[in-house]
Parts: sequence; C-alpha cells; structure tokens
Amino acid sequence: MKLAQALPELVLDMESALVNLGRGDLVEQLKVADVARWNYDDFSDTTYLQISAQEGAERLSLYDELGVNVDTDEHGRLCGIEILEGKRIAARLANAA
Repeated sequence: MKLAQALPELVLDMESALVNLGRGDLVEQLKVADVARWNYDDFSDTTYLQISAQEGAERLSLYDELGVNVDTDEHGRLCGIEILEGKRIAARLANAA
C-alpha cells in the first residue's frame, strides 16, 4: 500500500517537519513510499512502518513536532517510520488493508 494514500495527513505533516530539519531530500521519497509491512506494539503504543528491507543507519527525530522517528539507510533512503502513540495509525492501516 502507498504511504501517501493510506496516511495522507501524516505524510503532509512529516514533509514540513523534514524540510525544517534540512532533510527535504526525504520528501519525494515519502510521496512514493510503499509500506512493505507494519506492526503495532500495544505495550509501547508504537506503530512501525517498514518501507524497505534495509537496516536503519540514521534515526531522525520528529518527536517534538509529530511524535515520529524516521529511519534512513546508509545511503539516505527512507527505510522505516516509528509512530509513537500509534494506536490510531494502526487502526487506519488495518482498515486500509
């Protein structure tokens, strides 16, 4: 499923936060990203969106703005998104599947 279609508001919010961090290079990646899989951890109330099979080499924190962490691989490509207080996101993804 396309990230931008499943969670358009989240993508829009992340775009402006990433530009403010100086990581506008990730904005285009967000627009075309496919969610390979996702999981929800009830204990921590966290939803993790796996974008690619690559391991995260860098974690960008958008916590203060959105409660989100963005993982990129060693080449700066988007590979995962962690959403804190993610129960609402998990419910939307379950309904979109």
